[in-house]
Amino acid sequence: MGIELSQEQHAVLKETRAVATPAEFQALLDAARPEMDRIIREVMEPSQPISITLTELRDLYLAVVQYEAALASKAYGPERRALLRGALQLLDTANLWFGEGKRTGAYQVRPIDQVIKASRPWRARLKAFADQAFAFEPDVAEQFADVNTSGTLTEETSDLAMLLRLAKQHQARLAPVGLTEDFLREGSALLDEVSGRDLLGILGLRNREEAMVLRNSIVTYATLLGNEARAAGVNACWDLPEAKRRFSATSFRNALRRLRPKRRGSAAAPDEPAPVETKPAETKPAETKPAETKPAESKPVEPKPAEPKPIEPAPV
Repeated sequence: MGIELSQEQHAVLKETRAVATPAEFQALLDAARPEMDRIIREVMEPSQPISITLTELRDLYLAVVQYEAALASKAYGPERRALLRGALQLLDTANLWFGEGKRTGAYQVRPIDQVIKASRPWRARLKAFADQAFAFEPDVAEQFADVNTSGTLTEETSDLAMLLRLAKQHQARLAPVGLTEDFLREGSALLDEVSGRDLLGILGLRNREEAMVLRNSIVTYATLLGNEARAAGVNACWDLPEAKRRFSATSFRNALRRLRPKRRGSAAAPDEPAPVETKPAETKPAETKPAETKPAESKPVEPKPAEPKPIEPAPV
């Protein structure tokens, strides 16, 4: 029998769920980066499944929302709560893309027909911006009216690239009529998907190892913010026994562990060449041949001489 979630729990899940596009992920990461640099002293790695840490953090975030008035009186206001929410979104996304989720390190773009369908509203909105901004310059407005008539991947890629280039080129004219940075990011995300670029390339990560470092940084960051929220909740709800007990019960003791550095030998002096290791000559054990066993020679048995019988005296 499944567990039914309350309306508050559903709201928390909706607020903290993973984002869908690399552009959204990058925006969250950019917003969190100053705080990450400020509070992270040592990047650690998960010590338990990230899904368990996420469940604990979401339960804590629900308590933070429920007792937000009490926490606000103890210097834990909307800004700190927003940082915790963003950290949860980052962690859920990183878990899906880099960690234990189904995608595990490869961003699966949508099929071409879905991307074309998703780009229709974006292209129509951009055309509406251009129709107003260039109402008296039909030759310019006409450039924004291009559509993918063939429905092919090649034409969709070319069209989106051209429309994005035009939107950025005429951004000063289009911004007053509604064009925003978020709208441009949405178009870039569509182009990334239709171009088939993988997630690492989109986020500027050179290899899988860098992706793991980023994921570990996010796990460390979210856990540190969770510890802060727990401490703030215990302090703010000191005179509310039930609330205090709830915050006190939250623990991230098993969430992280320190990374073990690889053991390396002592470095050689800069002016001295590193000593060349010489391997001892391998000595092969002498081969011992099994001793040849000859069958025992059978000697003829010599008959023993008969023992002389004693001579009995003749009767007198």
